[in-house]
This record gives sequence, structure tokens and C-alpha cells, in this order.
Amino acid sequence: MSLSFSSFLSLLPPPHPAGPIDYSVGFLNIFLTQLVLTTPCTPGWKLFRAGVAAPIIVSIWVYLALWPILWYSFDHWGIVIFLTSHAFRTLEWLVFFPAEENLHRLVPKSSLVSKIRSSTTNGKPIANGDNSTDSTALVPEPIPPPFTFAKFCWAASLWWSIRGVGWNFCCPLPSSSVKPPYTRGSTRWQWLKAQTKIFLVSYIVYDSVRTFQNLTWGRSFFHDVVGIAPSYSTMTSSHKALYSIAVVTRVYWGLQSTHFQAAALMVTIGGMMGWEGELWSPWGWPPLFGSLIELWKHPGLSTMWSRTWQGYNRRFLYVFGWIFIGEKVLGLTHTGLSSHPTIPPSNSSSQNSPNPSGQVSPSHPLPTTAPQLPTRKLSPRLMLQNLIKSLIVFGISGLHHDLGVLKLFWKFAPPGARMTLRERYILTPFFFVQPLALAVEAAVKTSWRGWKLKTHPEWKKGGEGEPGWLVLLERAIGFAWTWIWLGWTAGWFVEGLANMGAFRQTEDEVWFSLVGGLLYGKWQH
Repeated sequence: MSLSFSSFLSLLPPPHPAGPIDYSVGFLNIFLTQLVLTTPCTPGWKLFRAGVAAPIIVSIWVYLALWPILWYSFDHWGIVIFLTSHAFRTLEWLVFFPAEENLHRLVPKSSLVSKIRSSTTNGKPIANGDNSTDSTALVPEPIPPPFTFAKFCWAASLWWSIRGVGWNFCCPLPSSSVKPPYTRGSTRWQWLKAQTKIFLVSYIVYDSVRTFQNLTWGRSFFHDVVGIAPSYSTMTSSHKALYSIAVVTRVYWGLQSTHFQAAALMVTIGGMMGWEGELWSPWGWPPLFGSLIELWKHPGLSTMWSRTWQGYNRRFLYVFGWIFIGEKVLGLTHTGLSSHPTIPPSNSSSQNSPNPSGQVSPSHPLPTTAPQLPTRKLSPRLMLQNLIKSLIVFGISGLHHDLGVLKLFWKFAPPGARMTLRERYILTPFFFVQPLALAVEAAVKTSWRGWKLKTHPEWKKGGEGEPGWLVLLERAIGFAWTWIWLGWTAGWFVEGLANMGAFRQTEDEVWFSLVGGLLYGKWQH
């Protein structure tokens, strides 16, 4: 079965190399989003947001994602995922889950009191952020009044805080990301030293992998050389592992390098200007990924996907997949967090706050505590419903990543070429099978922990604790299970990206290479 894109593409303007105009349009679209979010969250303005502003903003993101051509193939794939995520975020804030009714920043209580006093007595706009210590309790910040500079700054913080650090929708962070130098009392110099170390180590690993892909026997596979490239299915287990690590490293570096550059720029500007807050302070830019040490201490796919891996797309996948499609459209039982958690997911259990009216101002603050909801035991029926919602979330993520594959096909395929159905959804199977393993893992963990609690109550937290040999055995089994499963299912992702051209070099794609120069005398490749 195949899909022809020739007739479809003939109706669209021809792709063109990305240029200054495209980048300018992107930043103007961000500015437009922030302006729209300064409007009141009232019925009339909601209609304007959903019916006029959202279609324009989303259309611009889709255009920028698909039409401009990037010379570097891997970026050509990744930029589609990044830009279309902004389209989803726009639909969330302006259409389905209005920002003022579902999102708010978290600030120290003492800072909130001083800001309210300042805004009401001196007429000054509410400041962005604080300079308090972590010992201060965090409370929801009132949303600034509409059509004010403070509301514009609030919208800017919302847009740029992609992972939600400093907001109520912050993705779960590993323990290393909430310790110095990533706390509110950390200095910029401490943060810069820690982040630079991560960046340099990541670069050496990335450069080694790229050298392997370009200058060794791995080139035929990653550049998809016709007649020479080996089939992934015929490789030995060691070769599959090596190729999988190479692909993951390229994905990791693409995200890590961008994160470091953006974070260093924002934190430096904050220091030069004397600004504090989630965009300008070190605590607002914790590491993008968790460490392998933390994954060893808390092994499992649940840890990998929730805390170790980056959380850029977590929010929109959750509200659209889990809540909107799973609970609102399909009518499945509500579990997990609501679309408006009162406290960050990393610090909460299953308690949620009610969805307030949205008429929030300095004199009408958001609730500071979550109601005590009844504890719902996970019955087999609820576990099945959670599995269905997880399949929806991971399925959307797979389709989202396959949008980049479509653009790769658009770039490399000859005119009139036909894209098969397998090529169109070549990455989705990898994502779609992950919830199945997560469900098995959850069932095994629940049964094992229940048996331990019943058989050895003295091992319960606060008691004697488990024997050291058992802790080591559990970690070893969990760690091995995590990587064996990911390695076994990685074939769809690894072979898919390689076959569709994500690692093919164009004539202009030449970078300095320390490892390539030292080992092969190729300082650029």
C-alpha cells in the first residue's frame, strides 16, 4: 500500500532554503502569541483567540515546520518536531485549555506578598520571578491583569518555559536537578561550571559517534548507501547495540547542545541585567536529562520516560492525549493529574485542584492547597483504561516524530516518488509498544512490593530496610530490563531514521571534529 504525494505537493508552494525571513517570521509568531495571551480570558476574547488568533499562529508554525529546507539532514528532521510542538501548545493555551484557567507560576510566599504590596501601593508591574531561597514555601502567583506589561511578561515566561520549570505544570525532575547548583540560592558561576562540564563531555561522546558514522564501516548504514548498507535485522546483537547508541547520542546531542546554548544566553543576560526568575536564574535551567546514576538507583522504563528523558513535549502530549482524547472524548475514568495541577507533578501524587474560573488578579489569587480527593485503588479496569490512555499518548508522540520523516522524504525523494505506508509511519511502532512494557513493569513491581510488604514488614521504610544484596539485585535486574527492552525495540527508530536519510551528509554539512582529527586526520567531516 502506498501514498502518492505528487498531486498533494503540486498544490503547495515549493520548498525553499531556510533564510532570515523564516527566522524572523518565527520570532514574530512568538511575539504574536504573547500579545494574544495578554487579552482577558473572557467569552468574547476566548472566541477571538480560538477563531482568529489560533488558526493564524498554528498555520505559521506548520508552514515554518514543513516548507523551509535545512541543509543539515538531522536538523531537517528535528526542527519539524520542535516547531509543530509549538502549534500544539498554541491550541492548548488559546483553544482547548485556556492558559489563565489552567496554568500559573509558583513563587515563594514572601515574594508574592511583597509583589502584591508593590503592585497595589506603587502602581508598578508585577516583577518576573524572585531571588529567594528554597526554604521559602512556593505558592501560586496571581495572574496579572489583562493588557498590561506584566501580563505580557507572564505570557513570555509561559512560552519560553517549555518544560514548565517554575510553573505548576513542571515535568517531573530527577533529584540531581533540584539540588545545587540548580536551586534558587545557587550562583550563576556554580551553574555555568556544572553545565559546561556536561556540555563538554556530551560533545566528546557526540563527536566520537559522528566520527564512527562518517569515517568508519558504520558509514554505509547511516548514509544508507544503496547496495552496501547492511540490514538492521541481520546485524549481530553487539552491532545493533552500537548503532542504537549512536542514534540515541545524536538525538541527545541535538537537544542538549540547543538547551545549553539557550540556557547560557538567558542566564548570562539575567546576570548582566540583574534580572531574576525562571527565565533568567540558574534554577530555571536544570539539566535536560537525568543521569545514569539516578536511573541505576531507580531503574525501570517508568523512570526513563518520566524523569531521565527530557520533558519538552510532556505537557501537550498529556493534555491532548491523556485528558482530551482519553478522558473527554472516550470518556475514560479520570486518573493522574488534572489539566490544572496546583503543585508541580514532581511533588504531587494524585491530588488535583479544581479548575477555577480564570478571573484571576492580585486581589483574587489562585488556591494554594489541593483538596483531599478520595484515594482510588487501581483496579484491573482502571489499569486497562490507563493503558489505553498511555497508548494514545505514545501513539501521538510517534506520529509527531514521523512528521519529521515526512519532511526528510520531501527533501530526498525524486519528483513523483511514492511514499509507502511503512515509510510514512516508520517511527511510530517504537513509541506505540512502550506502554505495553510499562504496564508489565508496573504489574511486576506492584506484585513484588506487595509480597515484600506482606512477607517482610520489617523492610518497610523506617524499619530495618532491605538487605543490601537484595537492593543490588533489584537494581541490576531493573537496569538490565530497561536497556534490553529499549535495545530490542529500538530497531524501528534506528533503521527508520537511517533509511529515511536523517544522517546523510550534504556537501555543505562539514563540521570541526576533534576525534576525527586525532584518529583519522580528518579535522572536518
